[in-house]
Amino acid sequence: MIIKIAMIGPKDFCERAEQLVSNLTDLALESYIYEKPEEAAGLIRTLKPCDAILFSGSLPYHYAKEALQAISVPIVYLQQDETAIVLTLLRMSAEKKLNMSEISIDIRDQKHLQHIWHDLNEAIALPSVHVLDRHAAVEEVTAFHEEQFTNGQVKMAVTSIHAVYEQLALRNIPTFKMIDPASSILRCIEEAKQKAILHKSKAAQIAVGMVKSKTEEVLPAKFVQQLTVNLQAHTTDNEGVYSLFTTMGNIDASLKDMAFLMLLKEYAGQMKLAFGCGETSIEATENARLALQFDHLDDASGFYVLDSQKKLHGPFPQDPQTIALKVHEPLLVEMAEKTKLSSTNISKLILFNQSRQTKQFTANDLALYLNVTRRTAERMLKKLVAFEYAKIVGEEMAYKQGRPRALYELNFAMYR
Repeated sequence: MIIKIAMIGPKDFCERAEQLVSNLTDLALESYIYEKPEEAAGLIRTLKPCDAILFSGSLPYHYAKEALQAISVPIVYLQQDETAIVLTLLRMSAEKKLNMSEISIDIRDQKHLQHIWHDLNEAIALPSVHVLDRHAAVEEVTAFHEEQFTNGQVKMAVTSIHAVYEQLALRNIPTFKMIDPASSILRCIEEAKQKAILHKSKAAQIAVGMVKSKTEEVLPAKFVQQLTVNLQAHTTDNEGVYSLFTTMGNIDASLKDMAFLMLLKEYAGQMKLAFGCGETSIEATENARLALQFDHLDDASGFYVLDSQKKLHGPFPQDPQTIALKVHEPLLVEMAEKTKLSSTNISKLILFNQSRQTKQFTANDLALYLNVTRRTAERMLKKLVAFEYAKIVGEEMAYKQGRPRALYELNFAMYR
């Protein structure tokens, strides 16, 4: 299987990357070359079918970010790191015999230069630095280097942007391009390749959807037909519950399709929709039935997906969280056994804690998050407190009259 990667960058970067992988038979790079990073967004519209997209840096990626919203394949970009800066500065020192204080440099993140400086025991003077923002303008960066050189503060400019290098060269300002280490380029290409393989594997996985009416009324035939077309699915009807046979790749593609999203919104109040996936259609169907149970009446529009690892994702498209319906970690297994709480509720507790800025909460806060009654939340908390997985840390007086409400804090390992 040959993985096709669309590569967006300046000519010299693309040619170097192609040379580095010329001996690989399972990889094909197709270059889309720009003169300025702002052109990256326009190049997206010219892409031929590919398995992944690789940008030469974060700047062209950010210029193209809006155009990428409809793209479903993996996207990566080469990130500037300390290795690139050290290699460039070392070559500058060896070839040009310049001190660091005699150069100006534009970099993505100033902390990389600070780390290098500290690692060298602060024994060198730092260069003049321009920190690139997400949408750095070529003219602005060029002006920075030109001003530093014209004022006699530096003798040479080092730039991360090919278009800036070209502009400075036209103005006869000594300039040097940031070196992208071969190891960094190869690592980025490998990342794109592995993400593409994983994406293709996931896209081919069987997915079964189930859609039914939220009321006693039958779902409109027009809606079911549109849903079938959008998902490229085969549909069967079993007494008003429709089964949709498709793939995860088709679901991912539909989530990028405005027509599909508008369809969900239009019929949100009338239908419940969920998907299951697995290695067989039987497993996928069973997972779809389980996922359908999590579609609440107050969900504005969206659906859940239960994968083969019993992880629940959604509701899509507005809130794609992940809840594990199986507990594997020994500490959480022990917690489930002691408290008799389901693995689903334990996973929801973890998400609840991670979603809050403050770690203290009331039973009512938890009830609202879990979409259960306050009494149900209080019963859960009573079990957690009994086994010291939660503790009462104070009280909250919500009104002038009435009993104060207990403030809780969870007391078990959250980050897994």
